[in-house]
Amino acid sequence: MTFVKNCWYAAGWSSDLEDQPIAKTILEESVVLFRTVDGSAAALENRCPHRFLPLSAGKVTGTGLQCGYHGLTFDKAGRCIAAPTQDGLPIEACVKAFPIVEQLGLLWIWMGEPDKANPDDIYDLPQYHDPAWGVAHGDALEIDANYLLLCDNLCDPTHVNYVHPTTLGNPDIVDTPVTYEQQNWGVTTSRWTPNSEPVGFFKAFGNFSSTVDRWQLYHMHAPSTAIIDFGSAVAGTGADQGAGEGRIQVFSCHFITPITEGKSVDYWLHVRNFEPDDPSVGEGISEQFRIAFAEDKTILSMIQREEDKDDQTTRVGLELDASAGLFRHMVNQRIRDETTSA
Repeated sequence: MTFVKNCWYAAGWSSDLEDQPIAKTILEESVVLFRTVDGSAAALENRCPHRFLPLSAGKVTGTGLQCGYHGLTFDKAGRCIAAPTQDGLPIEACVKAFPIVEQLGLLWIWMGEPDKANPDDIYDLPQYHDPAWGVAHGDALEIDANYLLLCDNLCDPTHVNYVHPTTLGNPDIVDTPVTYEQQNWGVTTSRWTPNSEPVGFFKAFGNFSSTVDRWQLYHMHAPSTAIIDFGSAVAGTGADQGAGEGRIQVFSCHFITPITEGKSVDYWLHVRNFEPDDPSVGEGISEQFRIAFAEDKTILSMIQREEDKDDQTTRVGLELDASAGLFRHMVNQRIRDETTSA
């Protein structure tokens, strides 16, 4: 297994990067994040070229990131700009620098060929910037599972009835059909459940007194960004036309970054179309999501442990796997294209 490298990955929350360097492992590479004196974010290979001490064990100075062993200091481009005790700078003392950009409250890092890094390619959600929508940043959920297992999960509306019965699922509507469509950026998996009882989430936040029309639209962007558009409105009032009485709509956003082959981190946030100025509502939604995502974490970690046994057992496929299979094919094609280009 390899990773798509020529793309932007979430490296952390912007708010977490203050005056101290932070170590991260991304695509099995050790990197260090820090802020320069002007407040801009920077990312370097996390190893001093002198004695190999991780640069994250150093400190940020007025000029750059200083190694905690002998004081070599590096600027945001990875160039050595200070070498105490000697007159000249060791020109071979440099470290790899990674493009890094801040957007949606996150730090985005480019792990591939630097000249191909275009910040315009970073996913952006228009509603995030709309004052009519409330925004809540969630957590960085680490899961002991390969990132594609998370992507499988986020291509699949059917699992919620079994894994999240108290929050997002309804075991009484398990046979509602699922459709999928290939996009140039990935796959959309859709499920509409008309004239049904609201699930626990919408009972809590929608105050519905009647049946609802419910939608789940899973937009999975290659290689590992999921935008889930889900909501409910009073049955028969136009939910499928973007309207609907009492319409409650949420975008649950998942930015998944591979740490290693068997470990990933899901940076998640959500926006909502109701009570945008009440942070307690956002936190209430986050608490519901934390319950659901912990359930996903348990399931996916168990699956990864079984896959690690490598006992050559053949998995049985189901029709509901079609969108996840298509998505994996698209990711694998990007990996092959990068390999061929290299």
